[in-house]
Amino acid sequence: MPENSSRMPENPSPASPWNWHPELPLPRVPIFVWPPRPISALKYVFGKGIFLSSTSLWVVLAFFTWIYLMPDFVLWKTFSTGWIVHVFLVNMGLTVLLAGGLHLYFYTFKRQGSARKFDKRALVQKSRVFFAKSQVWDNIFWTCAFGVPVWTLYQIGLMWAYGNGYIKMIEFQSNPVWFVMLFLVIIFWESTHFFFTHRLLHWKPLYKLAHRIHHRNSNTGPWSGFSMHPIEQVIFFSVVLIHLVIASHPIHLFFNFYFSAMAAITSHAGYSDVVIKGKPCIDAGIFHHQLHHRYFECNYGTSVVPWDRWFGSFHDGTAEATQRLNQRRYAMDSN
Repeated sequence: MPENSSRMPENPSPASPWNWHPELPLPRVPIFVWPPRPISALKYVFGKGIFLSSTSLWVVLAFFTWIYLMPDFVLWKTFSTGWIVHVFLVNMGLTVLLAGGLHLYFYTFKRQGSARKFDKRALVQKSRVFFAKSQVWDNIFWTCAFGVPVWTLYQIGLMWAYGNGYIKMIEFQSNPVWFVMLFLVIIFWESTHFFFTHRLLHWKPLYKLAHRIHHRNSNTGPWSGFSMHPIEQVIFFSVVLIHLVIASHPIHLFFNFYFSAMAAITSHAGYSDVVIKGKPCIDAGIFHHQLHHRYFECNYGTSVVPWDRWFGSFHDGTAEATQRLNQRRYAMDSN
């Protein structure tokens, strides 16, 4: 979600670890505030906060996928190599197009330079920590070898469930209100699921087994978002299992996947926005999550539902928040 990226300091402090950041402290989303601010909340949901942000791209892509990219619905009833490979190739193609395109734009051709780039550091090119000593090639490996296959396995399983009537399927014509509102339900559900599963992944045994692969990326790029151990991929994509218990349309399923997988690519882009003719036009990276990759024990969720504020793990980007985090670490280490 956008973070009021037009509000920014003119010159970040030379001592700051950041090349650029939005105005700090990061603001509260006006949905979960007291006293309630219903007008601001509605403007956020139906304005640039959610529906007029990059989220709208995933909605459009979900409709486009249903109409043009997926095999015929009648085929979903029976597993067959043809349509399973079809789905895999669509998912791989979309991943390579988005992650590869953003990487070429930001990092290979450097079309934007350092404008609105969060971290001062470059992506790691020579380190034994990464496969082939390259952060980018390592991220590509984990994304393509495990990320897209796990995504596809979930997708073909749920498509088969739709085809056999195990998921109650709704149509816009019969229930237009629920059809539209379900997009919003998925957004809030994803934020909640991500927070609690992410906290689980920071449990020491599970972190050492799986999540550390993702956290080697303290400075992220487009290929980093989907770069995870297969165990983490299985946990990450379990967000779509909600469709087994609620009535939905395959368009909602595709949106759920894109809001999780495709948004993971953009949110790790390392840049706040795509700048065209000197103006930020398309939101990309999310500073809220960039803080998590730098400081580790904060901002486990997203900014949509403020679980981090409620559980005391929120970092607002300020030096004071970093100091509080360090004091908490020291206290934990002392016990």
